[in-house]
Amino acid sequence: MLNQSIPKYQNVYSEIKNFISTNKWPIGEIIPSEHELVNFFKVSRITIRSALNLLENDGLIVRKRGKGTLVKSSFNENDGCFESLTEKIIANGDTPSSSILEFKKIINQKNTKHFPPGIQLYFVKRLRKVNGKPYLVSNAFLNYKLCFGLNKNYFTEEGSSQSIIYILKNNFGINFAENSQYICAKELSLNDSDALNKSPGIPCLSQECLLYNNENQLVLVDQNIKLKLCYTFLGLF
Repeated sequence: MLNQSIPKYQNVYSEIKNFISTNKWPIGEIIPSEHELVNFFKVSRITIRSALNLLENDGLIVRKRGKGTLVKSSFNENDGCFESLTEKIIANGDTPSSSILEFKKIINQKNTKHFPPGIQLYFVKRLRKVNGKPYLVSNAFLNYKLCFGLNKNYFTEEGSSQSIIYILKNNFGINFAENSQYICAKELSLNDSDALNKSPGIPCLSQECLLYNNENQLVLVDQNIKLKLCYTFLGLF
């Protein structure tokens, strides 16, 4: 219900921001069109555009020509890079598992922008599952010098030791001091679509976690690709 005591566009802005912050419209989701929003809020198109402009200025949404408007960020996003995905899944009462799709040493050639070109890295690609069902693809880049000797045998398919953070802490004595996180909506790549058995180009969510040690050295860049199949707007409100 819109509050009649404040401008309509601010009402709409607050309502949509609440949809985003409560995860009714998750990050990466295509929100309803301007026409649908006009009908839902029973306001003019100018009012809707004013509200969307505020949301865009706040960094909550991004407009993609030919694709619509996507949720870009959320006020409720936690800085959870220090806590492993494995720990989060277990804490939620579910069962995590994973399988290695690719493990190799590489020379960084625009594989990741966060490490300098020419540096040697370990690349670990894994399919992460929850209760036996595919959940996301993890593309992890690890500093070769800081993780020297890492191999497939360190990883398990089940239990807490499947976590890269667990492995680095317990087997390589790495203590993490700083982290940063980047989240954006993108299209599913051909390589990742094969792992998830989905068509390339569909909406997905990319979350990159960067973890640094006590000496401010970048240890790990973990890019998680999660499906966001949100073309239908039924039940959004």
